[in-house]
Amino acid sequence: MYSVGHSRIVATGVYLPEDRVSSAELMEQIHSKERFGISRYWLQKVTGIVERRVAPDSMLPSEMATRAAREALEYARVRPIDLDVLVYTGMNRDCLEPATAHMVQERVGAANAICFDVTNACHGFMNGIHLADALIATGQARYALIVAGESNWRLGRRTLQLLQECRDRQEFDRLIGGLTVGDAGAAVVLGPKTESLTGFIGFMLGSSGQYNELCVVTGREGHHTGHMDMVNIVKEHIQLHAQMYPKFMRKLAWRPEDIEHFVHHQVGRRVFALHARYSGVSETRMMDTICRLGNLTAATIPVNLHQLAQSGTPVPGEKVFIAGAGSGLSISQAGLLW
Repeated sequence: MYSVGHSRIVATGVYLPEDRVSSAELMEQIHSKERFGISRYWLQKVTGIVERRVAPDSMLPSEMATRAAREALEYARVRPIDLDVLVYTGMNRDCLEPATAHMVQERVGAANAICFDVTNACHGFMNGIHLADALIATGQARYALIVAGESNWRLGRRTLQLLQECRDRQEFDRLIGGLTVGDAGAAVVLGPKTESLTGFIGFMLGSSGQYNELCVVTGREGHHTGHMDMVNIVKEHIQLHAQMYPKFMRKLAWRPEDIEHFVHHQVGRRVFALHARYSGVSETRMMDTICRLGNLTAATIPVNLHQLAQSGTPVPGEKVFIAGAGSGLSISQAGLLW
């Protein structure tokens, strides 16, 4: 699916918990050296993840999303009552019903906004941006708030417990992906383009359901378990991106050398080289949050956009390429003029 972009990013916001847990600490807790002959630095070496942020057990996804939303609204200088739509896109939610978007609505005071959740694993935020852009394009909304609150370490804690109990190396390989995640809240305020040459230029999205079994998380809230075949998830995602990339670049009328900043979903450091290979864009132009924050699932893209904005590096008119991905599998690519 291809669509022309009609919105711009007015502001971004992020909430990062203070507590940190290193990959080396986690490998020590499962006694990886004694039980499996694996160094305490193995997880860090394989994934590039040095540490991740961990929220308190009592903190709900809506609370993380709300903290990020307040920061984004402050940067945007947009009043909560001026929001027309609020989309919650996190993989983690407060409860099955009602939609977590309503909790965020109440906390930020967005009384005039319509609210709903969009969930699509790690790809949810990009789906939320695409939907909000369409509402802005049709004139049904002027300002939209897209948020996520990812309490991923709830899965991490359960995975840690299972790894402490398991004795089989194959089971270890099946579960270890659950220790790559980190917690974060993220928010983006979208508004209509003020000039034709700013904001989102276009979007292209695709889904490939034949790969739905590569990553599965089950169970009730707080008692999740699952498996992540990260090797094949990355392989198939990159292959799908490589197929989409030339088609989308023709739509944008961009060349690889035009791209100043490349933002992509991050499950490990290895994917940087793979994105660089098919895109022709240097890794030096890619934002890196995986090393210090881990896999932030649906919050990955907005956290990277926020850190890009806060870095002061982009200048107006620079081209930003966004490559989203999520289990299922779903991918998206977006072109953004800063």
